Amino acid sequence: FRSYLGKAYFEEKRAPLDSEQFAIAKQLDPNDPTAYLYNGIALQTEIRPVEAVEDLERSIELTDNRAVYRSRLLLDKDRAARGTSLARAYNDLGFKQLGVNQSTESLAIDPANASAHRFLSDSYQGQRRVEIARVSELLQAQLMQDININPIQPSVSATNLNIITLGGPAGAGFNEFTPLFERNKTQFNISAFGGNEDTYGGEAVVSALYDRFSFSLGAFSYDSDGWRENNDLDQKIYDAFAQWAITPQLNVQAEFRHQETESGDLAFNFDPDDFSDDRRLETDRDTARLGLRYSPKPGSDFLLSYIYSDRSEQLSETQQIDPVTDVSTTADRDTDGSLIEGQYIHQANIFNIVTGAAYSELNTNGDISGSINITIPGLPPFLQPPPITFGDEIREEVKHSRAYVYANIDSRPGLTWTVGASVDDYKIEPIEETSFNPKLGIRWDINSAYQFRAAAFKILKPSLLNNRTIEPTQVAGFNQLFDDATGTESWRYAVALDSRLTRNISWGAEATWRDIEQPVVVLGTDDTDTENQDEQFHRLYLNWAPTDRLALTAELVYDLFENDQPSVPEEALYPEKVRTVSIPLGANYFHPSGFFAGVLGTYVDQEVKSSISAEGDDNFFLVDVSVGYRFMKRRGIASLGIKNLFDTEFNYQDDSYREFSEDATTGPYFPERLIIGRVTVNF
Repeated sequence: FRSYLGKAYFEEKRAPLDSEQFAIAKQLDPNDPTAYLYNGIALQTEIRPVEAVEDLERSIELTDNRAVYRSRLLLDKDRAARGTSLARAYNDLGFKQLGVNQSTESLAIDPANASAHRFLSDSYQGQRRVEIARVSELLQAQLMQDININPIQPSVSATNLNIITLGGPAGAGFNEFTPLFERNKTQFNISAFGGNEDTYGGEAVVSALYDRFSFSLGAFSYDSDGWRENNDLDQKIYDAFAQWAITPQLNVQAEFRHQETESGDLAFNFDPDDFSDDRRLETDRDTARLGLRYSPKPGSDFLLSYIYSDRSEQLSETQQIDPVTDVSTTADRDTDGSLIEGQYIHQANIFNIVTGAAYSELNTNGDISGSINITIPGLPPFLQPPPITFGDEIREEVKHSRAYVYANIDSRPGLTWTVGASVDDYKIEPIEETSFNPKLGIRWDINSAYQFRAAAFKILKPSLLNNRTIEPTQVAGFNQLFDDATGTESWRYAVALDSRLTRNISWGAEATWRDIEQPVVVLGTDDTDTENQDEQFHRLYLNWAPTDRLALTAELVYDLFENDQPSVPEEALYPEKVRTVSIPLGANYFHPSGFFAGVLGTYVDQEVKSSISAEGDDNFFLVDVSVGYRFMKRRGIASLGIKNLFDTEFNYQDDSYREFSEDATTGPYFPERLIIGRVTVNF
C-alpha cells in the first residue's frame, strides 16, 4: 500500500512525498521489490541515475520473493519489465552496452515485452549501421504495447535523419514523461532546437487516451546548411497513429506517415574536398501501416503487420570523369510495395518460441537520362563537340518470401540457449536466391560477476518496407540486421564477456566477425556475381560510477572493413580496406537539482586503401561537451551541446559506402565545430 501511495504521489508530481512513502515501504518489507522499482523510476526522472541503478538492480534481485503468489511465467515478465527500466537508467549514465545487454536479456526472458523492445530501440540511438534494427524494435514495441498516452515521436520512427543529437539525459524522448498510472487525458509535447550552420527545427506531438482508444498526431522539421558546400539537409515528417483495445485480448492499430527529404552530398570521404558540388536528392514517401495483436491467454500472442509504402525519388548529379570529360545524370524513380508479416509468440516456464512468416513485393518504375560532355582545351565554344545524350527506362520487381523460428531455452538457471533458423526466397531479375539461415546463441551467467555470450548465425538481408520488420533483430544480444544491400548474405560470429566487478564498476569485451556476400550484376550483361567483404568489430569497455553524481566511461574500438576487389577496377564499389581505431573517454555529472553536464573526448586513428577515392591515414582527437537542466516536476528539459569543441580539422572516411538504406547518411565526426541547443516541454 505504501508503494502504491508513493506511486500516486509521483503521478501528482508531489516530491518528496513519493520518495518518503517508498522509504517507508522498504522498511516495512525489505524483501518486496515493488518500492525499489518505483523509487528507481522516480530517481531516474530526477537526474539521479546512479542511485536509480542501485534501486532497480535491487528490485530485480528481489523479484523471486513474489513466487508465493506469482507464477514463474509472471515472475519472468516482472523481471523483464524491471530490466527495461534499468536499461533506461544505464543509457542516461552513458553505459550504452549495459543498456543493450539488459534489454536483450529481458527479451530472451519475455519476447512479448513492449518496454524491452522500446528500450532496445532507444539503446541503438546513435549507433552506426543498425538503423534497420532500431526502427524494427520500435515497430515491435508498438505492436505489443497496450493503449497508453506515450506517443511515438516522428523523428524516432524514421531512419537516418542525420540530425545532430546529444547523448545521455540531453537526448530525452517524450516517453521520459510517461505516467505510472494511465487515465483518460490529453498530453502535448513540444521540442525546439537550433544551432550554427543555419541549423534549426522542432517537433510537436499531441496524444490522448480515452477508455479503450489512444491516438497521437506529430510533426517534425529539420533544416541545416551543413558544414561545407552542398552539404545541406531539409527533413519534414508528419505522423498519425491510432490504437483501439477492442477487448482485453484483441488490440488493433493504424498509422500513416508522410516524409519529405531534400539533401546535397552528405558523405564524408577521406579527402574533405572529394564531394559533388551539384548532387541533389529529393524524396517523398507515404507509408500506411496496420497492426493487430491477439493474446487469447497468458503466454500466447499473435501479431499481424501490414505496411504499404509509395516512394518517389529524383537524383541529379554531374561527375568529372577526367580533365576534359564529365557526365551529367538525372534519375527519376517511383517505388511502391507492400509487406505483410505474421508472428506467434509462445511462452512456457523454461522456454519461449517466436515463429513467423513474411512476404514483400516492390515495384520500381522510372527513367534515367543524361549527357556526356567533352570540353577540348583551346577550342572556342562553337567548335566544341556536342553532348552525347543517353537514356533508359528503370523497371524492377522484387519478391521476397521468408519464414523463421527462434527458441530461447533455459537449460538450467543462468544458462539460456537461443536456437533457430530462417528460410528466404529472394528474387529480383536476374538475381534469384534461396537461403537457409541457422541461428545459435548462448547467454551464460558464470557467476554473479561474469556473463558470457556467444553466437553464430546467418542472415539474408530482407526486402523491407520503410526499413522495418517484426522478425527478431538479435541473437544472444548480437544484432543481425545491418544496413546492408537487400539480398546480401552474411555470417556473423561473436563472443563477449561482461563483468560487474562491484555494483559501481563494470567492464566487458566483445569480438565479432562478419563474412559478407553481396549479389551484383556484371556490367553490360545479365550475369550475376558476388562481391565479398569481411568485417571485424572488436571492443573493450569500462564503466565506473565513483559517486552518486558522476559516471565515467572508456572504450577501445577496432573496426576493420576489407573488400575483395573485382578484376576490373572500374567496377569497384568499395574501398579495398578501411581500418579505424577509436578511443572514446567520457564523463557525465548529475545534480539532484536537475543540472547535468558531460564531456566526451575521442581519439581516432584511421587507415584507408582505395582505388575509387582518396586514400591515406590520419589521426585526431575531438572533444564534445554538453550541459543541461531538467525542469522541476518533470515538465521538460533544456540542453546545449558542442561537437568538435576546438574546431579540429582532419581527414576521415565515413562508412556511408557500406550504407544501403533508402536514405542518405552522414558520418559520426565533423571537421568543424557544431553547436546545438534544445528545449523539450511536456504539458
